Amino acid sequence: MTMTDGRLLPRRRRPPRAREAATSTTPRRRCPLTRQRLRCDRSGFAPGMAGYVNITQHRGGKVTFIVDDAADSVKPVTFVKQIESHRYDYSVLQVSSVLSSPEAEAPVAPPAPVNLTELLSKKYCKSFAGLLAADAKAFDIINGTKDTALTLFCPVNAAVDAFMPKFKNLTAKAKTAILLYHAVPDYYSMQFLKSNKGKVNTLATTSVAKKDYTYEAQTEADTVTLDTTVTTSTVQATVRDDDPLAIYAISKFLQPKELFKSKKSEDLVPAPAPEGPKKKKTRKKPSSTSAAEAPSDDEAADGPAADASADDAADKAGAAPSLLARWVTAVATATAAMALAA
Repeated sequence: MTMTDGRLLPRRRRPPRAREAATSTTPRRRCPLTRQRLRCDRSGFAPGMAGYVNITQHRGGKVTFIVDDAADSVKPVTFVKQIESHRYDYSVLQVSSVLSSPEAEAPVAPPAPVNLTELLSKKYCKSFAGLLAADAKAFDIINGTKDTALTLFCPVNAAVDAFMPKFKNLTAKAKTAILLYHAVPDYYSMQFLKSNKGKVNTLATTSVAKKDYTYEAQTEADTVTLDTTVTTSTVQATVRDDDPLAIYAISKFLQPKELFKSKKSEDLVPAPAPEGPKKKKTRKKPSSTSAAEAPSDDEAADGPAADASADDAADKAGAAPSLLARWVTAVATATAAMALAA
């Protein structure tokens, strides 16, 4: 109401349509501008601080833009020029690159699960994939580790075929252990394998109690080798190298020293001592008596030497009675002489 000449007059009202139009009009929001920073209110329905953009004016007139919830690694974009402007309504600015918020980006679909058997069968390791599929325990342990961190050394098909006679003779527990022996519960890229050297723990190390099941990994002439002290295998190809899963094709089936004889233990066995010069065996000539009584063999018993020995023995046997007769005669003569003398 207004006062005119001491009287209160009713205030002129707006027409109904104009009042409705004014009520329905949304007030425009302006961004408070300072010399250092310009912060605009959020628009739309972005959650939290996702709708805020920080605009910074630097010395020399440079202006940069960055999303309020951007990561530390994100660099701000730079103002290039103004394309169009309507005062108190909108402005179109050109910036150096895309200004985006994580909330505004489309959700990224999770990677497709890796089919370990299919992956091995397609590249170099079909025979080894068959061994894994036939051993439920080994497959479950290896397949359950591939999504966290796993390096798998798979022997090529020719290496598996060469090892099958030995593999068939192993017990079920040993077969599981030797398959787990090819899996490492960590992700090793090819670059890491070539730049490092040392002992490698395997899934068999953690699955089999009181057993070592490790081997040495090293690089020789830019080639990665795996030494189990029983066999030495080399990496021939990369099947997959994408964190957290790495698969490499190797030249030989890895044989642990816990199941097979180590080459080093064979080297430690002392060599047999060389034999000395052989002595000549001398044959003693049997005495005539022993030759006559017991010949040593058939040749000695039937040969000419045996006949000569037999003849000598016979002569000596014949000579023995004549000597006795002479002795008796001599004794008798002596006795007679003594009797005559008396």
